[in-house]
Amino acid sequence: MKISQKLSLIIFLIVFFGMSALFYGSYVKQKNDWINFEVSKARALVLEAEAVREAISEAGRAGVYDYDAAKTSIEKFLHTVPIAVAMNVLKAKADEIGVQMKVPKVSPRNPVNQPDKTDLEILDMFTRIDKGSGSTPEHFIIDAEKDRIRYYKAVRLTEECEHCHGDPATSLELWGNDQGLDPTGVKMENWRAGEIHGAFEIMIPLSPIIQGARLDAFRNYLALIVVIGILLVLVIMVNRLLIFLPLKDVNRRLTVIAAGDFSSMPETKRKDEIGEVYTSLNKMTNSVRNILDTVMESVNNLASTSAELSSTSEHIAQGALSQAEEAAATASAVEEVNATVLEVSQNTKNVAGSAENARHSVEESHKIVRQTKIMMEKIAEAVMQTEATVRELGNSSEQIGLIVQVIDEIADQTNLLALNAAIEAARAGEHGRGFAVVADEVRKLAEKTTTATKQIAEMIQHIQADTGGAVAGMREGVEKVEEGKEKAEKASESLDKTLREVENVSNEVKLIARATDEQATAMDMMTQSIENISNVTKDNSVAASESAEAVEQLSRLAADLQSLVNKFRI
Repeated sequence: MKISQKLSLIIFLIVFFGMSALFYGSYVKQKNDWINFEVSKARALVLEAEAVREAISEAGRAGVYDYDAAKTSIEKFLHTVPIAVAMNVLKAKADEIGVQMKVPKVSPRNPVNQPDKTDLEILDMFTRIDKGSGSTPEHFIIDAEKDRIRYYKAVRLTEECEHCHGDPATSLELWGNDQGLDPTGVKMENWRAGEIHGAFEIMIPLSPIIQGARLDAFRNYLALIVVIGILLVLVIMVNRLLIFLPLKDVNRRLTVIAAGDFSSMPETKRKDEIGEVYTSLNKMTNSVRNILDTVMESVNNLASTSAELSSTSEHIAQGALSQAEEAAATASAVEEVNATVLEVSQNTKNVAGSAENARHSVEESHKIVRQTKIMMEKIAEAVMQTEATVRELGNSSEQIGLIVQVIDEIADQTNLLALNAAIEAARAGEHGRGFAVVADEVRKLAEKTTTATKQIAEMIQHIQADTGGAVAGMREGVEKVEEGKEKAEKASESLDKTLREVENVSNEVKLIARATDEQATAMDMMTQSIENISNVTKDNSVAASESAEAVEQLSRLAADLQSLVNKFRI
């Protein structure tokens, strides 16, 4: 789609939606104007009825009416009631202009004025917003359901209204009954002047208003269509003359430039945006011509440079390939050295492990020798204590031997005494028989004691002999223990020296193993570095080959570019 068509379409859409918005706005305004006009008519009717009401009230206060005569007839009485006369006037005028009216209030005397739900809401609103004096409130609503406008104006009670709606206690004085009834027989409500309990309501049909508003809006819409259509044609013609024709000329010039002809530069005297486009186009043409000159020179330089780069890239590729082969050979040799270093490292670790095991064994032997030395010292101490005990035992046995000798001597004396006693008892005859028995028993006991002491003496001699042997053995054991203790000390000193030497060997082996590990790590890093160098060299070789190919392509592109640039006319 051409720009002119797009612009025309955009203008059409703008006009269409603008007209639609204007039509809707015009319709809403016309409808509101019609509604306000009808409401003003309803307000005028109510004002006329209120004027009649006030006039009747003034006439009543002036004594124009004979209320005593009016009380005899309800019809006559109603002609003296201001609100009743006003309602009749309002009803007559409403019928003349084709509207309906009523005066809704709660519990009306006339069933025609019975309020519906909307009437009750309006009356409640009037009661809430009324200030008790001043202008009475008014309101109107659009009752779309019943297709009508409902205008309300509150009815404020006056003193005359209290005659029928005031205090029921005044019914006897006013109407001659003590039941609180007004002349119509309805209970008086005890209302007061100034209160609002009802309203004038004018009901206006809504359909004619809507139709009139639509007709006015449609007429305005038709007039607007004609005006906007003329403006649209004028805008399109002006755009064609001032914009589209100059743009066609610019398009023709750009077509020539697109064909590669930069030799001509059109002139223009226009000072508007189209003139600025021509000026910018000429600047662009001049800039492109300068650029093409530079490009042609650069293409020639590029062609010669690409040839030199092609030769250099081939030499670089060959050198990189040779370097990659040498790096691969070096990596293989380093891998063999690395394998040897790893083997040495492993052997060193094994030796270190053996040295560590030997050190542990020597430490264990050293601990055992120390424990043996300690045990030998304890044995020597125990043997010496035993020797002392045995010596004391020998001394005790010697003392026991002395005691046994004393006991033996006592037993011999006791035996002699027993014999003497037996002799004396025999001399005594019958009287000494009992004593003889005792003496005989004492003698026997002395003999047994002598026998026992001899046995004890023999046992003590054996103990003394054994004790002497034990003491000699103990002394020999102590000497052997001392000799073992000295040998244990020498063994401990030898093991200490061996342990120090083994620890030195273990430390040296660990240092060798650590150095071998570091050497193996360094060889791994060297191998990795050589592999990286080899890979980089291979990549360089590939890159050099690719660079050579790219240079060849660059040469071809330079040739193609040179042929393309030659097509332009400068």
